[in-house]
Amino acid sequence: MVDPARPRPPQVFVNSGAAELPDDFIKHLVSGLADLGILNVFMDRDEWWGRDLDRIFTCIEESTIALVIFSPCYPEAEWCLDELVKMKERANNNKLLVIPIFFNVSKNDVRNFEGEFGDRFVELRKRYTKYKYDPFRVQRWETSVMTISRMEPSLTWETQSSSIPLAMDIIREVKKELDIASDPGFSLPLEFHNDSHSKLTNGEVFVSAFLVAFLFRLFIASLVFTDMTILRTAKWLVGFPVTIVVLYQLHCALTQRNRRAPDA
Repeated sequence: MVDPARPRPPQVFVNSGAAELPDDFIKHLVSGLADLGILNVFMDRDEWWGRDLDRIFTCIEESTIALVIFSPCYPEAEWCLDELVKMKERANNNKLLVIPIFFNVSKNDVRNFEGEFGDRFVELRKRYTKYKYDPFRVQRWETSVMTISRMEPSLTWETQSSSIPLAMDIIREVKKELDIASDPGFSLPLEFHNDSHSKLTNGEVFVSAFLVAFLFRLFIASLVFTDMTILRTAKWLVGFPVTIVVLYQLHCALTQRNRRAPDA
């Protein structure tokens, strides 16, 4: 979450990227944070459009806490997703606490790219792939969304009633996290670093295992086996990667259980 070794006045960066947030919500949020002594609150709203991302990244680097407000229209802003990548990088280095907030969208839709949120992200991917030239940028966006949307603590607002209670919940959560971070003995649990940021996806494991199987059959198998019948079938190229994926998931589950097991 927050690195207590670097003392600085608390600063909050609000990442939303859309004009869906009601004005009364923003006013109550900024006012409530000011009551906590957080006078520097940066909103990535329309006034940021057209500015150099380096300046926005500097604000993120100087922030103690980042509030990521996911909404159905969130994927429409490329610069907002670039901010998300930067926040994930800071969180990986234990320099930033990121609190995901699901505003009129479900956690499941964001985490699994489903519903209106998923449809808009698919549209962005198609549009970007057609006209842009950085094939890894969309992948970084997708990874950052998956990672940050699974961070805790998180807050959800899915009703059509006033959003002011959500602002109050955010203020209370920020106060609690600042109190925790001020504890000299506070540090991130090891599980947070390893599970949230380093775990490979099943697709990445499958592709890697498929390449290993293909290269093994192409260059090494003939030097080891006399009967190449099995290795020439599609069962080898598909079955081996699937087996590796299953074993990898089993390894992750056992590792996670061991970390959570109480000390003997």
